[in-house]
Amino acid sequence: MTGEDLDDYARAYHNDFPFADENLGMLRSYVGYFLASVEDRRRSDVLSLGIGYQIVSQSIVRELGSRLGSYTIVEGSKAVIADFEAQWPLERRPEGIEGFFEEFEPRQRFDAIEMGFVLEHVDDPALVIRRFKGFLKPDGFIGMAVPNARSLHRLIGHEAGLLDDMYALSAEDRKLGHKRYFDLGSFSRLAESEGLRVRRARGIMMKPVTTRQLDALHLSDDVRGALFAVADELPAISNALYIEAAMP
Repeated sequence: MTGEDLDDYARAYHNDFPFADENLGMLRSYVGYFLASVEDRRRSDVLSLGIGYQIVSQSIVRELGSRLGSYTIVEGSKAVIADFEAQWPLERRPEGIEGFFEEFEPRQRFDAIEMGFVLEHVDDPALVIRRFKGFLKPDGFIGMAVPNARSLHRLIGHEAGLLDDMYALSAEDRKLGHKRYFDLGSFSRLAESEGLRVRRARGIMMKPVTTRQLDALHLSDDVRGALFAVADELPAISNALYIEAAMP
């Protein structure tokens, strides 16, 4: 990822991004899973990879409250950091550090590290996991999420002859800086290959048809909420995957 213009990718998420509502819903689901992984620790030092829409970072600050020890965010996009500095709405402000994930060197270790929708973007996902695993405290964990190549809607599209290769990146994927797809097996194996133990896998959003088709259905909020609830225990075919991984 070093040497790339990350601001271009950041702008792609804001210029009439067609998946904005879906993306926000998945981030809310993801951070809910991450906070559940933190559980009832008395105090947690937390590290986030990337700022994104600030949904994750604001939820961490609000929900952990006094149980949040230090909170650091490392972000490679100058534009995203500028928005973060200008728009952060809460009294408590995380420490934002500009830099690439592959080069970041922390001053401390962490109880919890979150990398939601990061590993599909980086050049070497194994390297990122390996480096950040080394920043964990002995009982710490990493919460991570990625899009799923074998989401139900992609499986259906493939079976219908509309999608030749479920792992191939589209032009939209590349515009957003995506470099690969994972499935539940490859995602779990990636974490385990770097010496982590997958404690739990969860699904993020059940997506039976494309975003355009879902929008045309004008589903009620209850039905849209059900798409997220049902996905939890069906990660293999969910739209995105969450893994909670810890030291053995």
